[in-house]
Amino acid sequence: MEYIDCYLCGSKRKRYLFDSYAGDTYAKCDVCGLVYQNPRAETTYDSTFWESAVDPDGVIRQLAEEREKKIIDQYSYDLKNLTKMPPGKILDVGCGLGFFLSALDSKWEKYGTDVSEFATDYARQHYPDISVFTGEVYEAGYKSNFFDVVYCFEVMEHINNPHEIINEISRVVKPGGIVMISTPNIGSYCAKRFKGNFRLLSTPHIILWSRKTLSLLLRASGLEPFKVHYPFFGTRYFTFKNLLRMRDTSKVSPPFYGNDMIMYARKAE
Repeated sequence: MEYIDCYLCGSKRKRYLFDSYAGDTYAKCDVCGLVYQNPRAETTYDSTFWESAVDPDGVIRQLAEEREKKIIDQYSYDLKNLTKMPPGKILDVGCGLGFFLSALDSKWEKYGTDVSEFATDYARQHYPDISVFTGEVYEAGYKSNFFDVVYCFEVMEHINNPHEIINEISRVVKPGGIVMISTPNIGSYCAKRFKGNFRLLSTPHIILWSRKTLSLLLRASGLEPFKVHYPFFGTRYFTFKNLLRMRDTSKVSPPFYGNDMIMYARKAE
């Protein structure tokens, strides 16, 4: 484990925030307000990550079997917005098993990157219309101003080099192009109410972004946020049972409105 300074502004001025229900310690930067794991744990994204993941409620999940669930509960809003755009070139940074791109109309020219060899091998095998690269996005060698859309779903909370990732995303997206970033939201009502019991506070989530801190990161790379969406209503997580769970802050928080955010940004023309 490694002690580090703020990923966003580089400040050494931080304070202890809380320990999570999983035993990870989180700090908050006194300068920019970024919340991050300190010390930082390391995660390996091999086959075990995808085949036997444990969710915050202790349920063992087979992520490779959750394509339809993800399309309905997590991707539907973004897919609907993309259907309103003329098809072009799209890059999924951290494409995982390729589920999002597989659900997109075949008229799109699809590219994906992921650091997990298991995930990229799976995507190549199951979705041959996706051009997949194994490694960091800045290692792929894409041309500048190449993509109409760059999508990045539930990645920014995992990485220890956010400026490097976002700078590369800004470089490869076209002027006027759209960047879509989905990540847990530490600024949500649920996170503030449950503190260390917020369900998205655990390894491998080493950075927890808020609307403010994610906006600062994007603007530093020439990307201007213009819309934020909080997926919850219309998903299978919007249940009376989960609403009742909001009463007991001594337990891990339930899925709730605002836990995750999707920030849309545009590169200046």
